[in-house]
Amino acid sequence: MLTSLQIKNIAIIESLEINFEKGLNVLSGETGAGKSIIIDSLNFVLGKRADKTLISYGKDQAQVTAFFNIDDCQKAKDILEEYGIDLEDELMLKRTMTLDGKNTCHINGQKVTLQMLKELTESLVNIYGQNDTQFIMNPKSHLEVLDAYGHDKIDSQKQKLAKILEEYKETQRKIKEFGSSQDIAKNIDLYEFQIREIEEANIQDNEEEELVALRHKMNNSQAYVSALSSAHELLNGYQDTNAITMISQSIQQIKHQADSDKNIDELMQRLESTKIELKDIAETLDDMAQSFDFSPQDLQRVEERISLIRLIKRKYGDTVEKVNDYLQSIKEKYDFLQNGEEALKDLEIDLENLEKDYYKAATTLTDTRKAVAKELSQKIEKELAELGIKNARFEAKFEEIPQSGIYTDEMEFLFSANIGQPLRELTKIISGGELSRFMLALKNTITNLDGIDTMVFDEIDTGISGNIADIVAQKLYKISKNRQVLAITHLPQLASMADANYLIEKKVVNNNTQTEVTKLEGEDLITELLRLIGGTNTKEFGRPHAQEMKEYANKVKNNL
Repeated sequence: MLTSLQIKNIAIIESLEINFEKGLNVLSGETGAGKSIIIDSLNFVLGKRADKTLISYGKDQAQVTAFFNIDDCQKAKDILEEYGIDLEDELMLKRTMTLDGKNTCHINGQKVTLQMLKELTESLVNIYGQNDTQFIMNPKSHLEVLDAYGHDKIDSQKQKLAKILEEYKETQRKIKEFGSSQDIAKNIDLYEFQIREIEEANIQDNEEEELVALRHKMNNSQAYVSALSSAHELLNGYQDTNAITMISQSIQQIKHQADSDKNIDELMQRLESTKIELKDIAETLDDMAQSFDFSPQDLQRVEERISLIRLIKRKYGDTVEKVNDYLQSIKEKYDFLQNGEEALKDLEIDLENLEKDYYKAATTLTDTRKAVAKELSQKIEKELAELGIKNARFEAKFEEIPQSGIYTDEMEFLFSANIGQPLRELTKIISGGELSRFMLALKNTITNLDGIDTMVFDEIDTGISGNIADIVAQKLYKISKNRQVLAITHLPQLASMADANYLIEKKVVNNNTQTEVTKLEGEDLITELLRLIGGTNTKEFGRPHAQEMKEYANKVKNNL
């Protein structure tokens, strides 16, 4: 359950902390006081879509932190274990957003992705708001609602159907790839040519680079040979000024001084070593110059080989590895097409069988959905009866199943609120007050399956008043006996049933408008009930009425 919500720099909330309790938590306040900002902040920390317009004016970032007790939420514990996040005394979620749109999410202090945050919070909180109403008023969403209710029976069948459809489409693709008999023969000829062209080219790794270097050497042969020869001449040529001759002369000059200086021997040895090394280098240079011999035909062959390699790469892949991968793939296709007509017939038989398998699996799924829809209808009707729509009828209408082939279920919810009135499309006939109660019934039915500990209702009282308001208040209190419920309301009946009440107010502090939240008790709670009732604050009429409403609510709660 949600134990605490800390909000910083969200809209007109500068800094706010709300500590929630078990049971039914009711938030009330004047229109525009900031009730929707509380829900926006909760949605934000739960990972819902948000943009930088949430950030308070003049601030560069917004942050919301939420604390949860998840002792009874095994699914959340399993997700934390999967993420490798330690389970502490309480779960802490934090999300920060900056003006440049950057989001940072943390779970128990560990940085996570937004998707990881959303996956976890989907097991913790379920929020009902205007988006849910828009969702249910779209007939295309009704099948999704049904599947969510019957997921334990339906999911495996949907997966089986999806697998068959994937195989069906892959078989269709292969048949299309085959084409006609004429196409098969044409492709065989094409693949034969491509295989032969690549294999005859026989390109080796790094061959092009080596040939380009050789071509450069050939094109610069005169300068190359001249440079090698000049270097050889300077080291050991016919002139007395070559390096080796001069080193020999140096040795002769100091040789006679060896007796008078013991360091001379060492220097002579070093000069001898240098002379030997230079002779070896000179001989190597001479060999390289002498061995570099090629003809114009050699250069032409190099040019032609480079052109061939580049042609093959241009046609089949920009690297040798990609060319070889392509070769392997067309060899497989070539082998496959060798028995083309027979293989094509086998694929067509496979496609026919897959179509039959799909139809069989699809009709089984449809039958399962119909059975689940009947069960859902009974539960929704029971919930609606408890919410004051005692004669409601609710059904799921499926489109007629075709005789064969590939098809997708189409379904729409039908509704009737009164005896003698026919079932019609829910989206066309349900009133605002009925829709609020229907969504409460639907949310309670489906969320029961998910094991979610916290339910949030954002103005569930739309279009509701009078005796129905009492029924809705009692229903929400019943729900809150097994789960935590947060409700934003204008109904005094619902506020009086709360286990904890919070007043949301807009105040001006230092010429700055801010939203504040106060937990209400005692006379402050009676004052807020009086405001919601719309009565006058008098000892004779107003306050006694509000006090009586609270006392009556306490008696009802004791009997529920």
